[in-house]
Amino acid sequence: MIKLNLGSGNKKIKDFLSVDIQNFKNVDIVADISNLPFQEKSIDEIYSCCAIEHFGRNKWKEVLQHWYNLLKDGGVLRLSTADFEACCREYLENKKIESLLGLIVGGQKDHTDWHGMIFDFNLLKQELENIGFKDVKRYNWRDIDFFKKNDYDDYSRSYIPHMDFDNGRLMMLNIECCK
Repeated sequence: MIKLNLGSGNKKIKDFLSVDIQNFKNVDIVADISNLPFQEKSIDEIYSCCAIEHFGRNKWKEVLQHWYNLLKDGGVLRLSTADFEACCREYLENKKIESLLGLIVGGQKDHTDWHGMIFDFNLLKQELENIGFKDVKRYNWRDIDFFKKNDYDDYSRSYIPHMDFDNGRLMMLNIECCK
């Protein structure tokens, strides 16, 4: 069984191959996640947090198509990206753009840390379905095994106020679908 964590950075999920364009300590495969070195229909599961938004508005659909092609029939894609609708609501209610900049434009710490696209649920769902994905829905990170078993933490659990899982606003769009 092959499971990929695409755009993993320094994060490591048990039983997943970590793939990133940068050679971080925990990366198993250094590769561009838009052109992965795997055969079509060879991957069982793909998890990607905070990576798809790094592709521009003319490239992200090709990346999702590539991931679809890599998945086996019945394979699962879990995708997490900043939720533009949540960002808009947060801004309109609190007028604090500083807390939203990283979500919208990226951290800009290096040449790979820039965002080229924004998403809401409807846009992402529509394109995933156009590609051929089925059962496109939001997922709750609390229900995913690697969050429960390994106390794994990444940006898919980003809330404002920070870490207020009970009363805060989830700022991420967490989507699950299958091939």
